[in-house]
Amino acid sequence: MAGGLYAQESASKHELFVGYGFAPIASIPEPDLPVDVMVNAPYSTDNKRFSETINVGYLFHVSDPLAIGLSYSHNTVKRDVVLGSSVPLAEIKNTCHTLMVTGKYSWLRLKQFSFYSRIGVGIMSVEKGKMDIFDVSSEYMNLSSATMERDKCIVWQAMPIGVEWNFMQHLALFAEVGAGSAGCGMAGVKILF
Repeated sequence: MAGGLYAQESASKHELFVGYGFAPIASIPEPDLPVDVMVNAPYSTDNKRFSETINVGYLFHVSDPLAIGLSYSHNTVKRDVVLGSSVPLAEIKNTCHTLMVTGKYSWLRLKQFSFYSRIGVGIMSVEKGKMDIFDVSSEYMNLSSATMERDKCIVWQAMPIGVEWNFMQHLALFAEVGAGSAGCGMAGVKILF
């Protein structure tokens, strides 16, 4: 009876969540780097590194198993600037803000635990990058003329397996596994009301 009661209550619940995403993946636009006039070859980027993400979101349960909502993610991405196979000459750091429409489908409920899948699609805003040149006394100073404007790209998130533990009436801990711009794994806390 308690499991049935929980399932009936969840049909009208709202969720606010805060989570930490591990190992995000996304394809972000490349900066317009200049050509090195000494060797007549373009600079390029290498060794892209995303920071972990901070994720917040809201979900509204339109039915017992289905919820829809919005999520926001914040992370940074760093890339090395190289010339051919050279050692890194500089580092570019971009800040990324992501807004996604997300959907969640709960496919199994067991007393305090529920199992679900979640997907999302949205847009990532990439802020103008900051470049740090490693050796300012070198001939690579023309790197500072690189154009790094704000840009946008489409991003996605797929979390096929998620588990939620309702340890208190209005609080739950959750963990998810999947892939996308918010992380290949995510863990956090939810407020249910």
